[in-house]
Amino acid sequence: MADKSLRYKINAEINGSPSLAVGIDIGTTTVSVAVIDLTNKVQLDAFSTPHDSYIEHPLFSEQSVAVIIEKAESILNEIYQSYRNIVSIGLTGQMHGIVYIDCDGNPVSNLITWQDKRADYKAANGMSVCEIIKNVAAVEISSGYGIATHFYNIKNHLVPENAVGFCSIMDYFAMHLCGLKNAVTHSSVAASFGMFSLDKSSFMLEKLSLLGIDNSFLPKVTPSSEIIGKWNNIPVSIPIGDNQASFLGSVKNINESLLINIGTGSQITASGDFSEIGEGNELRPLINGKNLLCGSALCGGSAYALLESFFRNYVTFIGENGTLQYESINELALKAYENGERPLSVTTTFCGTRSDPKRRGSIENIDLFNFTPSALALGVIHGMCDELYRLYQAMHIKKTHIVASGGAVRKNSVLRSVLQDMFGLNVSVCAVKEEAATGVALFSALALGKIGYNDGFSDFINYV
Repeated sequence: MADKSLRYKINAEINGSPSLAVGIDIGTTTVSVAVIDLTNKVQLDAFSTPHDSYIEHPLFSEQSVAVIIEKAESILNEIYQSYRNIVSIGLTGQMHGIVYIDCDGNPVSNLITWQDKRADYKAANGMSVCEIIKNVAAVEISSGYGIATHFYNIKNHLVPENAVGFCSIMDYFAMHLCGLKNAVTHSSVAASFGMFSLDKSSFMLEKLSLLGIDNSFLPKVTPSSEIIGKWNNIPVSIPIGDNQASFLGSVKNINESLLINIGTGSQITASGDFSEIGEGNELRPLINGKNLLCGSALCGGSAYALLESFFRNYVTFIGENGTLQYESINELALKAYENGERPLSVTTTFCGTRSDPKRRGSIENIDLFNFTPSALALGVIHGMCDELYRLYQAMHIKKTHIVASGGAVRKNSVLRSVLQDMFGLNVSVCAVKEEAATGVALFSALALGKIGYNDGFSDFINYV
């Protein structure tokens, strides 16, 4: 970052001092940042760093709030020291998960993440809390969603005694930065907790009361693009969901393009007027009254990581250096693709699906001649893309273009080629990096009134 900062300072002396927007993305495994020059419409800086915050637990998926916040605040301070004339700060991060807070706005629990499966565990009556919610309130909800997690904690006496509410990790970071005691959440984040009405932009209070969930525990919700406080006298915008932030930071024209993001999980996202949602998809709030239709594959990039781990374990077993094997399996997949090798039939639902958490992956159509490392590597890529293509088919929409984001599509040309072949659409990759952090930086400038939004932040986005 130092070289970029030096170039920025030299340019600033020549061209004056442009206005900058900063975006922070608290992801599942990393904290990412983007610095956007609003005056010259360019990305000045973007990077990410692991936050290493997972807490060992035999059943639950939790992360240390203190570790995450320390890492995020350290990065923000580094940016603050490196750049001048920062006019706005935007925050985003992993959705669905919750942090309990006390009456002073302090965290009193770990972050219970979107990967947490407690809501799928069967109780003595043989039902999970997700099933109980469906029976009692007639609402489908998945494990990892904040309301399902909270309901499980209520029934199992796991809500901290001094907790008065909950919020997302990025909501809490905003509270921490701005010195707020009460959580306010954007509708894009609130909807990710579950049992949320998009039409009313509020939680389903009557249905929640059927479950005995105290409405006072829910954060205040706003659909507006607004500033909620200041840090070092810099306006901070209300945090938004990382899916929405990635869309804003990747898609030049929301009417034409489909966004595919492949990270730890993978998502396919489109904006428009939808007559059908389709199995496995959900409608989510965006901004300015727009909605997104999003389908999520729980494994996504972690399916490819599982394949890499398989090969690395073998390499280690035979006494070789157990370094990462991504480059090798990328080459295997490229060889298979270029030679027209038939991939193995791989179903990559290794983590289940939203609608069927018990579903598992498989490898099929193996014979005496096709069980090769290259066919397996290409098969996993096909499986990852096929999950997303099935979600796209269920949307019953037509787009003309795919925008692909995430490290996997940047580093793996075969993945991009298979997406293009399967969808029959051209695939572009954003020139900017850290799309979610970029999107929320632009959102913060929008909330401040520094820039406009016309079906996309097209002036700030370019493709390669």
